[in-house]
Order: sequence, then structure tokens, then C-alpha cells
Amino acid sequence: MEKLDTKEQIGVFSKKAIDVAKELYGNGIKEVDFTVVQPYANGQAMILRVGDDENGDRTTNLDTINTLTILPTVDALLDIYEGEEVTE
Repeated sequence: MEKLDTKEQIGVFSKKAIDVAKELYGNGIKEVDFTVVQPYANGQAMILRVGDDENGDRTTNLDTINTLTILPTVDALLDIYEGEEVTE
């Protein structure tokens, strides 16, 4: 299986994640909290989270993991996000 340079992939993934978020949220990207996941083979993944921290400062966190498990989608909405339905 092909091996990718992790540092290079972080740059590629970060750009792709921000581009996708801009498409989804437009100018709202500066206010909305969002998470983007890029799965790789063997349960590996990169996860980018953007949002406000407890002080209200905008933060970006990127994690690389080797134990990603994605469960099937539950066809229902959580009540804490009422009125925030997003179409895919």
C-alpha cells in the first residue's frame, strides 16, 4: 500500500478542509464551528476542528489518529441543534 508523507498530507488536508467549509458556510465560516474528517486506510484519519474556545478565541485543532471507527448514520436530529439542519 502506498505510504504518504504525513507533513505533506496535513497541508493538503487542511487546505481541502477549509475549501470545503468555505463552500458549505460561505462568509459564515468565521462564526460557525465545524469539524472535517479525512479517513485513510487501516483506521487512520486526520480530523480538523475549528471553533471558539472557552475564552471566545477562534482556534483550529488538527489531530492524526490511527483508530478511527465510523458508525452508520442515525437518521434523526439531536435536539440541542434545533433549527440548524444542514443538507449534505
